[in-house]
Amino acid sequence: MIFIARGSGEYINNYLCIECKNLKSNAKLVNRVRVTKPDEKNLKFIPNWYFENDKLKKYLKNGDLLTIWNIIKNNNNSTNSNLWITIATKGLKGAFNNLDTFKGLCNIMCQVIDRKEKGKETQNLQYSEEFTSFLVILGTISPQALDLFCQNLVGRSIQSIRQLHLCFENVARFKRFLDKINYKGPIAAMSDNTKLKPSLRYSSQLGCIIGSTLSQEETKINAYSDIPKVIQLIKDKNGIANYVRVYILQVPLPKFPPVIIALIPNNGRDSADIIANLHKKLLLEIASQLNISIISIGSDGAAAEFKAQSIIMNMQTINKIEIIDSTLNINFSCPILSNIGPVIRIQDPKHAKKTARNIIMSGARVLTFGKHIANFEHFLNLVNSPTSVLYKNDVIKLDRQDDGAAYRSFCYHNLAQCLNKNEIKKGYEGEFVDSYLNREICPVECV
Repeated sequence: MIFIARGSGEYINNYLCIECKNLKSNAKLVNRVRVTKPDEKNLKFIPNWYFENDKLKKYLKNGDLLTIWNIIKNNNNSTNSNLWITIATKGLKGAFNNLDTFKGLCNIMCQVIDRKEKGKETQNLQYSEEFTSFLVILGTISPQALDLFCQNLVGRSIQSIRQLHLCFENVARFKRFLDKINYKGPIAAMSDNTKLKPSLRYSSQLGCIIGSTLSQEETKINAYSDIPKVIQLIKDKNGIANYVRVYILQVPLPKFPPVIIALIPNNGRDSADIIANLHKKLLLEIASQLNISIISIGSDGAAAEFKAQSIIMNMQTINKIEIIDSTLNINFSCPILSNIGPVIRIQDPKHAKKTARNIIMSGARVLTFGKHIANFEHFLNLVNSPTSVLYKNDVIKLDRQDDGAAYRSFCYHNLAQCLNKNEIKKGYEGEFVDSYLNREICPVECV
């Protein structure tokens, strides 16, 4: 369709096609074109249905129509309009599909603007996980940079992104510590479920009620009047925690204290699958992204904990380490995870001592050492010895959770009495169960 227009609106050479002539004389179209453009401040009163079903979005995907649309826009706003139309066009074409952080920023900016237009406060915004991770990493690099970013755009402060659950930002802080000391070696992970005194309290640092199994968003306190409502909600859902699961990461070197990365309140009824899912989240979703080489997952050896470790050991991976020796009845295997390496399961020495002692004291089981065994009768004879390091209550009417009794049962003094006062080789004068941790003993002798 080709036509030449003059200032008077007349056309020459009859180049105007019949369809365009009919369109020019269409009264409905003329009336629509003459409709006054609504004021932008009144756009918020228009139902979203009209925007969501606007066919113009579909038509503007055409480059030629988009050019015409830009021309007929107000010249005073042409620059801004072109910018937003360009961003919208690129977004519709999938240019930002892999930029999750940018999409998270756009999403949170829209939430803030929407609330400001409605005269509401900008609290309890829904941050995406990718954008939150970006803020955490930015805050670990420089808190001042995070503050500057939040002042000019939008974001969360260091105080507001502190979490108690197992999340990316907590492990990212530990990774930041490793980078600061230039440590690139293996990391030991540990998990334990500890009895908790049931109580609820307000945390000014987190801005919520802690001590329940509910999420932080559900227990958020925005005003003083929210406190009784949240407490009642916790009681209605029977959400007062009786236990807390502690997750710890540690550099396996002297003088490095363990770092708590998660405190997860629960009711003490976590199944092996629930615990295994937490392990998988730490290994597959967090540690693999941060390139943290977690070499072991430790626990107290409880049935649910042991089954959870077994689930991790039996994960289907491309590579595995397997050691099979039918002669010695050895069948060992562990998965090799991407960006992490091999992961094995262990039981920490203190719980191992209590477990071994309880096996002996049960009377129904024995503890094996190669071709030899230890049973209740042996310890009964030792406790009756005048020079015994064991107390009577360590064997008779015993407390199965007594850490001191477990220590005395496997200390080297008790081992010396078992050897009929034979001299113990130098370097082995440590706790029997901890001998495999002794740096003075070579691995073959430890085994």
